[in-house]
Parts: sequence; structure tokens; C-alpha cells
Amino acid sequence: MLGGLAASAVSAPSFPALAKLFTVGRRAAESFTLTNGLQVVVLPARRAPIVTQMMVYKVGSADESFGRTGVAHFLEHMMLKGTERVASGEFSRIVSRNGGRDNAYTTFDSTGYYQIVAPDRLDLVMRMEADRMTGLRITERELISERQVVLEERRSRIDNVPAALLDEAAREQLFGRHKPYAMPVIGYVDDIKKLNITELTTFYRRFYTPGNAVLIVAGDTTPEIVRKLAEKHYGPIPNRKVEARRRPAQGGTDLPQRVSRADARVVEPRWSCDWLAPSYRVGETKYAYALQVLARLFGGSETSRLWRALVTDSKIALSASAGYSPASLGLSSFGVGVHPTPQRTVREIETAVNLEMKKLIDGGVTANEVERAQNQLLAAAIYAQDSLASGPRLYGAVLSTGGTMADIDAWPERIAAVTPAEVAAAAQSVWRDSGAVISLLTPAEGSR
Repeated sequence: MLGGLAASAVSAPSFPALAKLFTVGRRAAESFTLTNGLQVVVLPARRAPIVTQMMVYKVGSADESFGRTGVAHFLEHMMLKGTERVASGEFSRIVSRNGGRDNAYTTFDSTGYYQIVAPDRLDLVMRMEADRMTGLRITERELISERQVVLEERRSRIDNVPAALLDEAAREQLFGRHKPYAMPVIGYVDDIKKLNITELTTFYRRFYTPGNAVLIVAGDTTPEIVRKLAEKHYGPIPNRKVEARRRPAQGGTDLPQRVSRADARVVEPRWSCDWLAPSYRVGETKYAYALQVLARLFGGSETSRLWRALVTDSKIALSASAGYSPASLGLSSFGVGVHPTPQRTVREIETAVNLEMKKLIDGGVTANEVERAQNQLLAAAIYAQDSLASGPRLYGAVLSTGGTMADIDAWPERIAAVTPAEVAAAAQSVWRDSGAVISLLTPAEGSR
């Protein structure tokens, strides 16, 4: 849960209603912007002699169009190839030879590249990252070979995973077919097969520019050192104007919907329901913080309402969970998932989940359970301050979707200020049939 990984914060308010809540000290953080528009965030931490550099671009798969999906993720792969200064494949090998490691990721709204190295190698990885911001060289030979790598990744992570195929179908219904968040991050197979150098290069030149990126450096360094190196390596890169990104303010039509998949590879059935939900940016944004607390108290742990009712008490489920993340440039989703015990029917599961939802909306929630959920979220924020992975990733996610440093700082205070009435109101707002997609994954008939 993204909110629960907040690693930089101010103390919670100190009035009586919140007296039992954990206090999250503000993480040391400094931000500045270079003249070319590149935002730089420094998160000093002296716990270990290592440093993480993460370059996050404000572009993801949701910036693609139907029929041309997979560009953002394919380009992420090609960024690991060569430039005029660094031969193909040498980027990762150089990082490895210097005792570090590197990787990258693509989401709906952002693409990130990071290296973890010793502090005295920060100059090296900054130089190489700056080089590939402008000097990427894409050849036909490398594109053809990397296409097979991407297709195999698609096969192993989605096509050979029944649950992933079902989730893909559910998103198409929830967000609307051919719409940004409905299309898979990795892309559709037919689109991946058609991608060419021109499309990749156009996408690269359109979005990969200093003013459309955030550089995050965490670990054993100082803001002064990072500023000097950033100005040296990234400062000379000219900026280009990038058009404002847009996301639909509505989800799929003709909801509610049901999607199902029967597959011989399935061992245990799974029932789930996803609702359209606001994010920090779109929809009923006033509920974003209350929904994080709701997800935690309703299905965020083995002490949650749903787990206790379905797993511990009635024993009709093997597990039960709920999840929600508000860091999205467009709409988000609130999900509930249940693994039924053998011999239990889907009707029983749906009835039990609906009953627990009704109890929460009709009877509200208690101050004690809200406080417990808030403390679980705040504790996660405290632990995250020791991480050189979740911290930079969090800052990248928030800052690449319209958030600010102040938003990150204020997260614990805003979580601590959520009231039981706001949690119930958020549930009533989101748990609507007109915004729901129910999914059912089962073994194929006769497969067991």
C-alpha cells in the first residue's frame, strides 16, 4: 500500500483524539530544481556506505494509445542497451564491475531506472544515466532480439498465469476497453510484435527530457555533493517542452460487470471485487486518506474485519484481503479478494463479504479499530525510513503523478486526522454496484 510506505513525514497532530497514535518523525530530505527543469531529491542516510540513484520519468504505459501498447515498457528494455559512449550491454556490466547493481521498472504513470553503488561511484552512474537520457542508440538488430525477451516476459508473467489474465480482463471492464488504465503495462502481444524503431525513438524524444523527470538520490551522501554532481552531469542537458498528460475522469460503462476464467492450471479458486476509486488527483479526492485506513482495517491484515469474519470465525475462506493505492494520475481502484475453503461456494463468499460491508456502512467503525489501522500504517512509514529502496520509489511515484514534497511530508498527519465517520463515508462512496467488477477464477471443469 503506497501510502503505508511513506518515508518522509511530519509528526501527527498532538490533540487528545490522536494521543495514542504513533509519531512519525520527518525524514531528512532536500529538493531543488536545476535550470533545465530536472527536480532533484536527496534523502541522506548514514546507516550503510551505499547510495541509490533513481531517475524517474513522468511517463508510463497509460500514455500510450490503443493499437500501440507496450512502448513505454519496451523502451525501458532498450534503455539498457547502448549509446555512442557506452557499448550495448555495458551499462549494467560497468555497474556490476564497480560492485553495484541496477534495474528498471515501468508502471501506468512512470518509468524508473536505478543503481545501487558505493558513494564514491555516484559520479560514475550519474554520468552514464545522463548519457542515456539523450544519447540512446536503438538498432534494428537489438530491437529484434529484445522483442523476443519482452514477448517471453509477457508469456511468463501474464499468458502463463491464469490470475494475471483474469486481472487483465477485469481492468478492461473496470476502466473501459481501450482506455489508459485498462491496457496492460507490458502491452498486447500483437502490438509488441509490431513495434519499430521509429515508434520507440519518437516516444523517447517526446518524454525523456530533464523537465519531465525526477532524480532521487538516497543513502550515504549529502545534498551538497548531489547538487554538484547533478549540475555537472545533468545540468548541461537542454530541456524540451512536454505536453500535459491527461487521464479519463470516468471508468468503464455498463457497470457492474462479472468476468470469469476457468483454467486447468488453477489449483485454488479466487473471488474478487474491484471498485472504481478516487486517487489523490481525480475523483472524490477527499476520501483518499480515509480509503487507505479503510483498506487496512477491512482487509489489510489477519486482525482485519474481513479476515476475522471469513477466515477465523466462519472458516469459509483460506485468506481475505483488501487493497487500495491513491498515487495515480487518474482514477484508482479499491479491491477485495478472497480464497474460499474447499467445498464452499461463490454465493457463500459473496454473501459473507456483502454482509461485512453492510455492517461497516450501517454500523460504522469504532474509534479503536480506526486507531489500530492508522498505527499500522504509521508504523510502516517509520520502518520504511530505513529502506533505500521503498523511499526513493515512493518519492518517484508521488512526484511523477502531480504530488509534491509537502504532500509526502504531510501524509502521516493526514492519515492521523482520519475519523471513523470519514471511513464509513468513504466506504459508502466507493462500494457501489455502478462502479464494480466481480472476478472469479476457477479450475477448469474436470481438471481436478
